[in-house]
Amino acid sequence: MKNLKKLLQLILCMSICFSCTETDEFIDDPSVLKSAKEAGKTKVMPSTATDASVKAQEDWQNINDALQNTEPGEVVQLAEGLFYLHKSIIRWDFHGTLKGSGMDKTIIQTVPGELFNVEECPSVNWSLEENDGGFMFCFPHDFTDDERTVTVSDLSIVVSEPTTPYLRWKNTVKEMEFNSLQAIIVFYTNLNNDMANPIHLNVLYKNITITGEKDEKYLYNSFSIFHGLAAYGLSNGTFEAKNVHIENASGCITPFAFYGDDATVTVKNASLKSCKWGIFSLLNHSWTILNNEIENSTLGIVMLKQSVGGELLEGPDGISFVKDNKIHFMGVLGLGVQNLKNVQVKDNVFEGSGRFGGIAGLKGGNWIITDNDLCGVAPVAPFNCTIFLNNLKNSEINDNANQVVGGPGASDPTIIIGEGRECNED
Repeated sequence: MKNLKKLLQLILCMSICFSCTETDEFIDDPSVLKSAKEAGKTKVMPSTATDASVKAQEDWQNINDALQNTEPGEVVQLAEGLFYLHKSIIRWDFHGTLKGSGMDKTIIQTVPGELFNVEECPSVNWSLEENDGGFMFCFPHDFTDDERTVTVSDLSIVVSEPTTPYLRWKNTVKEMEFNSLQAIIVFYTNLNNDMANPIHLNVLYKNITITGEKDEKYLYNSFSIFHGLAAYGLSNGTFEAKNVHIENASGCITPFAFYGDDATVTVKNASLKSCKWGIFSLLNHSWTILNNEIENSTLGIVMLKQSVGGELLEGPDGISFVKDNKIHFMGVLGLGVQNLKNVQVKDNVFEGSGRFGGIAGLKGGNWIITDNDLCGVAPVAPFNCTIFLNNLKNSEINDNANQVVGGPGASDPTIIIGEGRECNED
Protein backbone atom coordinates (compact mmCIF):
# COMPACT_ATOMS: atom_id res chain seq x y z
CA MET A 1 0.00 0.00 0.00
CA LYS A 2 2.85 2.36 0.87
CA ASN A 3 4.49 1.59 -2.47
CA LEU A 4 1.24 2.42 -4.29
CA LYS A 5 0.98 5.77 -2.50
CA LYS A 6 4.57 6.59 -3.41
CA LEU A 7 3.89 5.73 -7.07
CA LEU A 8 0.80 7.96 -7.17
CA GLN A 9 2.74 10.81 -5.55
CA LEU A 10 5.50 10.40 -8.14
CA ILE A 11 3.00 10.48 -11.05
CA LEU A 12 1.31 13.58 -9.57
CA CYS A 13 4.63 15.34 -9.15
CA MET A 14 5.65 14.54 -12.73
CA SER A 15 2.29 15.84 -14.00
CA ILE A 16 2.74 19.13 -12.14
CA CYS A 17 6.28 19.57 -13.45
CA PHE A 18 5.19 18.82 -17.03
CA SER A 19 2.32 21.28 -16.74
CA CYS A 20 4.68 23.97 -15.53
CA THR A 21 7.00 23.37 -18.45
CA GLU A 22 4.13 23.62 -20.96
CA THR A 23 2.89 26.87 -19.38
CA ASP A 24 6.33 28.43 -19.53
CA GLU A 25 6.66 27.63 -23.26
CA PHE A 26 3.27 29.05 -24.32
CA ILE A 27 2.66 32.21 -22.35
CA ASP A 28 -0.64 33.93 -23.16
CA ASP A 29 0.49 37.38 -22.01
CA PRO A 30 1.42 39.20 -25.27
CA SER A 31 3.62 41.67 -23.35
CA VAL A 32 5.84 38.70 -22.42
CA LEU A 33 5.62 36.69 -25.66
CA LYS A 34 4.52 38.25 -28.96
CA SER A 35 4.50 35.05 -31.01
CA ALA A 36 4.48 31.34 -30.37
CA LYS A 37 6.03 28.87 -32.76
CA GLU A 38 4.19 25.59 -33.25
CA ALA A 39 4.69 22.90 -35.86
CA GLY A 40 4.23 24.65 -39.20
CA LYS A 41 2.59 27.69 -37.61
CA THR A 42 3.65 30.96 -36.03
CA LYS A 43 1.09 32.71 -33.85
CA VAL A 44 1.28 36.49 -33.57
CA MET A 45 -0.39 38.38 -30.74
CA PRO A 46 -1.40 42.07 -30.97
CA SER A 47 0.68 44.55 -29.02
CA THR A 48 -0.84 45.75 -25.75
CA ALA A 49 0.82 49.18 -25.92
CA THR A 50 -1.63 51.98 -25.15
CA ASP A 51 0.10 54.53 -27.39
CA ALA A 52 -1.12 54.02 -30.99
CA SER A 53 2.25 54.79 -32.60
CA VAL A 54 4.13 52.43 -30.29
CA LYS A 55 1.51 49.73 -30.82
CA ALA A 56 1.80 50.13 -34.60
CA GLN A 57 5.57 49.72 -34.51
CA GLU A 58 5.32 46.63 -32.33
CA ASP A 59 2.49 45.10 -34.37
CA TRP A 60 4.40 45.74 -37.59
CA GLN A 61 7.57 44.20 -36.19
CA ASN A 62 5.80 41.09 -34.90
CA ILE A 63 3.87 40.39 -38.11
CA ASN A 64 6.85 41.20 -40.31
CA ASP A 65 9.22 38.99 -38.30
CA ALA A 66 6.77 36.09 -38.48
CA LEU A 67 6.33 36.40 -42.25
CA GLN A 68 10.05 36.80 -42.96
CA ASN A 69 10.90 33.68 -40.96
CA THR A 70 8.34 31.25 -42.37
CA GLU A 71 9.38 28.16 -44.28
CA PRO A 72 7.51 27.17 -47.47
CA GLY A 73 3.99 25.98 -46.72
CA GLU A 74 3.85 27.36 -43.20
CA VAL A 75 1.11 29.49 -41.62
CA VAL A 76 1.37 32.85 -39.90
CA GLN A 77 -1.62 32.91 -37.54
CA LEU A 78 -2.77 36.32 -36.31
CA ALA A 79 -4.55 36.14 -32.97
CA GLU A 80 -7.87 37.74 -32.19
CA GLY A 81 -7.66 41.48 -31.57
CA LEU A 82 -6.71 44.83 -33.14
CA PHE A 83 -3.41 45.29 -34.97
CA TYR A 84 -2.19 48.72 -36.12
CA LEU A 85 0.14 49.11 -39.08
CA HIS A 86 2.03 52.31 -39.86
CA LYS A 87 3.94 51.12 -42.94
CA SER A 88 3.99 48.43 -45.60
CA ILE A 89 4.79 44.79 -44.91
CA ILE A 90 6.75 43.32 -47.82
CA ARG A 91 7.54 39.60 -47.97
CA TRP A 92 9.39 38.44 -51.08
CA ASP A 93 8.75 35.00 -52.60
CA PHE A 94 6.22 33.99 -49.93
CA HIS A 95 4.81 30.47 -50.25
CA GLY A 96 2.43 30.01 -47.35
CA THR A 97 -0.58 31.39 -45.49
CA LEU A 98 -1.36 34.58 -43.60
CA LYS A 99 -4.44 33.78 -41.55
CA GLY A 100 -6.44 35.68 -38.96
CA SER A 101 -8.75 34.28 -36.32
CA GLY A 102 -11.92 35.36 -38.11
CA MET A 103 -13.28 38.20 -40.24
CA ASP A 104 -14.78 39.89 -37.19
CA LYS A 105 -12.02 38.89 -34.77
CA THR A 106 -8.68 39.88 -36.32
CA ILE A 107 -8.68 43.53 -37.42
CA ILE A 108 -5.72 45.28 -39.06
CA GLN A 109 -6.03 49.06 -39.27
CA THR A 110 -4.06 52.11 -40.34
CA VAL A 111 -2.93 54.25 -37.39
CA PRO A 112 -5.43 57.04 -36.63
CA GLY A 113 -4.00 60.44 -37.51
CA GLU A 114 -0.85 59.17 -39.28
CA LEU A 115 0.08 58.86 -42.95
CA PHE A 116 0.67 55.24 -43.92
CA ASN A 117 4.27 54.88 -45.11
CA VAL A 118 4.61 53.14 -48.50
CA GLU A 119 8.09 54.41 -49.33
CA GLU A 120 9.71 50.95 -49.24
CA CYS A 121 7.21 49.31 -51.61
CA PRO A 122 8.58 47.76 -54.81
CA SER A 123 7.47 49.39 -58.06
CA VAL A 124 5.01 47.80 -60.47
CA ASN A 125 6.17 48.18 -64.07
CA TRP A 126 4.00 46.88 -66.88
CA SER A 127 5.31 46.91 -70.44
CA LEU A 128 3.67 50.27 -71.13
CA GLU A 129 3.16 51.65 -67.64
CA GLU A 130 5.47 52.45 -64.72
CA ASN A 131 4.06 52.87 -61.22
CA ASP A 132 5.33 53.26 -57.68
CA GLY A 133 3.93 50.77 -55.19
CA GLY A 134 1.48 51.69 -52.44
CA PHE A 135 0.56 48.56 -50.46
CA MET A 136 -0.33 47.47 -46.94
CA PHE A 137 0.59 43.81 -47.49
CA CYS A 138 2.82 43.11 -50.49
CA PHE A 139 3.96 39.67 -51.64
CA PRO A 140 6.23 40.18 -54.69
CA HIS A 141 7.76 37.19 -56.50
CA ASP A 142 10.80 36.77 -58.67
CA PHE A 143 10.75 34.08 -61.35
CA THR A 144 10.94 30.46 -60.28
CA ASP A 145 10.17 27.10 -61.86
CA ASP A 146 8.54 26.00 -58.61
CA GLU A 147 4.83 26.32 -57.92
CA ARG A 148 3.97 28.84 -55.22
CA THR A 149 0.70 29.51 -53.42
CA VAL A 150 -0.12 32.58 -51.36
CA THR A 151 -3.21 32.36 -49.15
CA VAL A 152 -4.64 35.20 -47.06
CA SER A 153 -7.76 34.52 -45.04
CA ASP A 154 -9.99 35.14 -42.02
CA LEU A 155 -9.26 38.77 -41.19
CA SER A 156 -10.44 42.35 -41.65
CA ILE A 157 -8.56 45.42 -42.90
CA VAL A 158 -9.63 49.01 -42.23
CA VAL A 159 -8.03 51.86 -44.23
CA SER A 160 -8.93 55.24 -42.78
CA GLU A 161 -5.80 57.32 -43.49
CA PRO A 162 -3.95 58.45 -46.65
CA THR A 163 -0.53 57.12 -47.59
CA THR A 164 2.67 59.02 -48.14
CA PRO A 165 2.49 60.29 -51.75
CA TYR A 166 3.53 58.03 -54.62
CA LEU A 167 3.29 58.26 -58.43
CA ARG A 168 1.37 56.26 -60.99
CA TRP A 169 1.68 56.43 -64.78
CA LYS A 170 5.17 57.80 -64.26
CA ASN A 171 6.83 59.72 -67.07
CA THR A 172 3.58 59.97 -69.07
CA VAL A 173 1.04 62.71 -69.63
CA LYS A 174 -1.21 60.89 -67.13
CA GLU A 175 1.35 60.99 -64.30
CA MET A 176 -0.53 61.51 -61.05
CA GLU A 177 0.20 61.60 -57.36
CA PHE A 178 -1.68 58.95 -55.38
CA ASN A 179 -2.31 58.56 -51.66
CA SER A 180 -4.75 55.63 -51.61
CA LEU A 181 -3.67 52.27 -50.26
CA GLN A 182 -3.78 48.87 -51.91
CA ALA A 183 -4.77 46.53 -49.08
CA ILE A 184 -3.26 43.20 -50.24
CA ILE A 185 -1.33 42.41 -53.41
CA VAL A 186 0.53 39.39 -54.74
CA PHE A 187 2.50 39.95 -57.93
CA TYR A 188 5.17 38.57 -60.22
CA THR A 189 7.77 41.24 -60.77
CA ASN A 190 8.15 40.56 -64.50
CA LEU A 191 4.41 41.09 -65.04
CA ASN A 192 3.68 41.07 -68.80
CA ASN A 193 7.20 41.99 -69.84
CA ASP A 194 8.11 38.41 -70.80
CA MET A 195 4.98 36.63 -72.05
CA ALA A 196 6.90 33.47 -72.97
CA ASN A 197 7.90 32.73 -69.38
CA PRO A 198 4.98 32.80 -66.95
CA ILE A 199 5.44 31.96 -63.29
CA HIS A 200 3.22 29.33 -61.62
CA LEU A 201 1.72 31.48 -58.88
CA ASN A 202 -1.58 30.69 -57.15
CA VAL A 203 -3.42 33.29 -55.08
CA LEU A 204 -6.29 32.55 -52.70
CA TYR A 205 -8.21 35.19 -50.74
CA LYS A 206 -11.07 33.98 -48.55
CA ASN A 207 -13.13 35.18 -45.59
CA ILE A 208 -11.79 38.74 -45.73
CA THR A 209 -13.43 42.10 -45.04
CA ILE A 210 -11.80 45.29 -46.34
CA THR A 211 -13.33 48.65 -45.44
CA GLY A 212 -12.25 52.02 -46.76
CA GLU A 213 -13.74 55.47 -46.66
CA LYS A 214 -14.71 58.10 -49.20
CA ASP A 215 -13.34 61.61 -48.74
CA GLU A 216 -11.95 64.35 -50.98
CA LYS A 217 -8.56 64.09 -49.25
CA TYR A 218 -7.95 60.91 -51.26
CA LEU A 219 -6.62 61.93 -54.67
CA TYR A 220 -7.99 59.14 -56.89
CA ASN A 221 -11.77 58.75 -57.03
CA SER A 222 -11.90 59.98 -53.40
CA PHE A 223 -11.45 56.44 -52.01
CA SER A 224 -8.97 55.53 -49.27
CA ILE A 225 -8.48 52.14 -50.97
CA PHE A 226 -7.03 51.98 -54.47
CA HIS A 227 -7.36 48.19 -54.87
CA GLY A 228 -8.79 45.96 -52.16
CA LEU A 229 -7.61 42.50 -53.22
CA ALA A 230 -5.16 42.44 -56.11
CA ALA A 231 -2.95 39.90 -57.87
CA TYR A 232 -0.81 40.57 -60.93
CA GLY A 233 0.72 37.80 -63.11
CA LEU A 234 2.04 36.84 -65.55
CA SER A 235 0.95 33.49 -64.10
CA ASN A 236 -0.02 30.01 -65.13
CA GLY A 237 -1.73 29.51 -61.79
CA THR A 238 -5.12 30.25 -60.28
CA PHE A 239 -6.70 33.29 -58.64
CA GLU A 240 -9.59 32.81 -56.23
CA ALA A 241 -11.48 35.31 -54.09
CA LYS A 242 -14.25 33.70 -52.01
CA ASN A 243 -16.52 35.11 -49.33
CA VAL A 244 -14.92 38.56 -49.30
CA HIS A 245 -16.53 41.88 -48.43
CA ILE A 246 -15.08 45.15 -49.72
CA GLU A 247 -16.43 48.69 -49.42
CA ASN A 248 -15.19 52.07 -50.69
CA ALA A 249 -12.43 51.22 -53.15
CA SER A 250 -11.47 52.36 -56.64
CA GLY A 251 -11.10 48.70 -57.61
CA CYS A 252 -12.55 46.16 -55.18
CA ILE A 253 -11.08 42.99 -56.74
CA THR A 254 -8.40 43.23 -59.45
CA PRO A 255 -6.74 40.06 -60.78
CA PHE A 256 -4.49 40.74 -63.80
CA ALA A 257 -2.52 38.51 -66.16
CA PHE A 258 -3.46 34.98 -65.15
CA TYR A 259 -2.77 34.12 -68.73
CA GLY A 260 -0.96 30.77 -68.93
CA ASP A 261 -2.65 27.79 -70.57
CA ASP A 262 -4.03 26.45 -67.28
CA ALA A 263 -4.75 29.78 -65.58
CA THR A 264 -8.19 30.57 -64.15
CA VAL A 265 -9.83 33.40 -62.22
CA THR A 266 -12.68 32.76 -59.77
CA VAL A 267 -14.66 35.30 -57.75
CA LYS A 268 -17.40 33.72 -55.68
CA ASN A 269 -19.77 34.87 -52.89
CA ALA A 270 -18.30 38.38 -52.73
CA SER A 271 -20.08 41.48 -51.46
CA LEU A 272 -18.67 44.62 -53.09
CA LYS A 273 -20.09 48.01 -52.27
CA SER A 274 -19.27 51.55 -53.42
CA CYS A 275 -16.52 50.78 -55.93
CA LYS A 276 -15.44 52.52 -59.11
CA TRP A 277 -14.87 48.99 -60.49
CA GLY A 278 -16.40 46.08 -58.60
CA ILE A 279 -14.34 43.42 -60.39
CA PHE A 280 -11.76 44.72 -62.87
CA SER A 281 -9.67 42.11 -64.63
CA LEU A 282 -7.45 42.16 -67.70
CA LEU A 283 -5.09 39.80 -69.48
CA ASN A 284 -7.03 36.70 -68.37
CA HIS A 285 -8.97 34.19 -70.46
CA SER A 286 -11.04 31.94 -68.15
CA TRP A 287 -13.31 33.42 -65.48
CA THR A 288 -15.91 32.05 -63.11
CA ILE A 289 -17.86 34.95 -61.58
CA LEU A 290 -20.53 33.37 -59.40
CA ASN A 291 -23.06 34.48 -56.80
CA ASN A 292 -21.62 37.93 -56.07
CA GLU A 293 -23.44 41.10 -55.04
CA ILE A 294 -22.11 44.41 -56.35
CA GLU A 295 -23.71 47.68 -55.23
CA ASN A 296 -23.19 51.31 -56.25
CA SER A 297 -20.36 50.75 -58.72
CA THR A 298 -19.68 52.84 -61.82
CA LEU A 299 -18.64 49.65 -63.63
CA GLY A 300 -19.83 46.45 -61.97
CA ILE A 301 -17.67 43.82 -63.71
CA VAL A 302 -15.06 44.45 -66.42
CA MET A 303 -13.25 41.49 -68.01
CA LEU A 304 -10.68 42.23 -70.71
CA LYS A 305 -8.45 39.79 -72.55
CA GLN A 306 -5.90 42.37 -73.54
CA SER A 307 -2.74 44.09 -72.36
CA VAL A 308 -2.43 47.22 -70.27
CA GLY A 309 -2.06 49.32 -73.41
CA GLY A 310 -5.15 47.79 -75.05
CA GLU A 311 -3.31 45.46 -77.43
CA LEU A 312 -4.94 42.05 -77.97
CA LEU A 313 -2.47 39.27 -77.26
CA GLU A 314 -2.48 35.74 -78.60
CA GLY A 315 -3.34 33.06 -76.07
CA PRO A 316 -5.89 30.45 -74.99
CA ASP A 317 -9.54 31.18 -75.75
CA GLY A 318 -10.68 29.76 -72.43
CA ILE A 319 -14.22 29.34 -71.09
CA SER A 320 -15.94 31.88 -68.82
CA PHE A 321 -19.13 31.91 -66.74
CA VAL A 322 -20.92 34.92 -65.23
CA LYS A 323 -23.87 33.51 -63.29
CA ASP A 324 -26.20 34.28 -60.39
CA ASN A 325 -24.80 37.74 -59.65
CA LYS A 326 -26.67 40.88 -58.53
CA ILE A 327 -25.14 44.02 -59.99
CA HIS A 328 -26.17 47.60 -59.29
CA PHE A 329 -24.27 50.13 -61.42
CA MET A 330 -24.27 53.85 -62.07
CA GLY A 331 -23.07 55.72 -65.11
CA VAL A 332 -21.37 53.25 -67.47
CA LEU A 333 -22.32 49.54 -67.42
CA GLY A 334 -23.08 46.49 -65.32
CA LEU A 335 -20.96 43.89 -67.13
CA GLY A 336 -18.41 44.67 -69.84
CA VAL A 337 -16.46 41.91 -71.58
CA GLN A 338 -14.00 42.41 -74.43
CA ASN A 339 -12.02 40.05 -76.69
CA LEU A 340 -13.29 36.88 -75.02
CA LYS A 341 -14.70 33.74 -76.56
CA ASN A 342 -16.89 31.05 -74.99
CA VAL A 343 -18.72 33.18 -72.45
CA GLN A 344 -22.01 32.29 -70.76
CA VAL A 345 -23.91 35.12 -69.03
CA LYS A 346 -26.89 33.62 -67.25
CA ASP A 347 -29.29 34.18 -64.33
CA ASN A 348 -27.88 37.55 -63.31
CA VAL A 349 -29.85 40.54 -62.03
CA PHE A 350 -28.84 43.99 -63.27
CA GLU A 351 -30.04 47.34 -61.98
CA GLY A 352 -28.95 50.85 -62.92
CA SER A 353 -28.37 53.07 -65.93
CA GLY A 354 -25.43 53.68 -68.22
CA ARG A 355 -24.67 54.37 -71.84
CA PHE A 356 -23.69 50.72 -72.50
CA GLY A 357 -26.62 49.19 -70.65
CA GLY A 358 -26.53 46.23 -68.28
CA ILE A 359 -24.46 43.88 -70.49
CA ALA A 360 -21.85 44.93 -73.05
CA GLY A 361 -20.21 42.37 -75.35
CA LEU A 362 -17.31 43.60 -77.48
CA LYS A 363 -14.95 41.85 -79.89
CA GLY A 364 -15.54 38.24 -78.97
CA GLY A 365 -17.54 35.23 -80.03
CA ASN A 366 -19.47 32.13 -79.09
CA TRP A 367 -21.45 33.76 -76.28
CA ILE A 368 -24.74 32.78 -74.70
CA ILE A 369 -26.68 35.57 -72.95
CA THR A 370 -29.84 34.13 -71.43
CA ASP A 371 -32.23 34.23 -68.47
CA ASN A 372 -30.91 37.53 -67.11
CA ASP A 373 -33.12 40.02 -65.30
CA LEU A 374 -32.59 43.48 -66.81
CA CYS A 375 -35.85 44.96 -65.53
CA GLY A 376 -33.98 47.42 -63.33
CA VAL A 377 -31.88 48.74 -66.22
CA ALA A 378 -33.00 52.05 -67.73
CA PRO A 379 -31.88 52.42 -71.38
CA VAL A 380 -30.19 55.77 -72.02
CA ALA A 381 -28.81 57.62 -75.04
CA PRO A 382 -27.04 57.23 -77.32
CA PHE A 383 -27.71 53.48 -77.69
CA ASN A 384 -30.94 53.14 -75.66
CA CYS A 385 -30.39 49.46 -74.91
CA THR A 386 -30.02 47.04 -72.03
CA ILE A 387 -27.64 44.76 -74.00
CA PHE A 388 -24.92 46.50 -76.03
CA LEU A 389 -23.08 44.69 -78.85
CA ASN A 390 -20.07 45.69 -80.90
CA ASN A 391 -18.15 43.13 -82.99
CA LEU A 392 -19.54 40.15 -81.11
CA LYS A 393 -19.80 37.08 -83.39
CA ASN A 394 -21.55 33.70 -83.48
CA SER A 395 -23.56 34.22 -80.32
CA GLU A 396 -27.08 33.70 -78.98
CA ILE A 397 -29.23 36.11 -76.98
CA ASN A 398 -32.63 35.07 -75.70
CA ASP A 399 -35.09 34.88 -72.85
CA ASN A 400 -33.78 37.91 -70.96
CA ALA A 401 -36.27 40.10 -69.09
CA ASN A 402 -36.33 43.64 -70.53
CA GLN A 403 -34.16 42.47 -73.44
CA VAL A 404 -33.38 45.51 -75.60
CA VAL A 405 -30.39 44.81 -77.88
CA GLY A 406 -28.53 47.75 -79.39
CA GLY A 407 -25.15 49.08 -80.45
CA PRO A 408 -23.19 48.86 -83.72
CA GLY A 409 -23.17 45.04 -83.66
CA ALA A 410 -26.85 44.45 -82.97
CA SER A 411 -27.56 43.56 -86.59
CA ASP A 412 -24.59 41.21 -87.07
CA PRO A 413 -25.91 38.22 -89.09
CA THR A 414 -23.90 35.70 -87.04
CA ILE A 415 -25.81 36.58 -83.88
CA ILE A 416 -29.10 34.84 -83.10
CA ILE A 417 -31.41 37.14 -81.15
CA GLY A 418 -34.45 35.35 -79.79
CA GLU A 419 -37.43 36.60 -77.87
CA GLY A 420 -37.02 38.38 -74.60
CA ARG A 421 -39.40 38.32 -71.63
CA GLU A 422 -41.66 40.89 -70.06
CA CYS A 423 -40.65 41.96 -66.60
CA ASN A 424 -43.84 40.68 -64.99
CA GLU A 425 -43.27 37.14 -66.23
CA ASP A 426 -41.99 34.50 -63.83
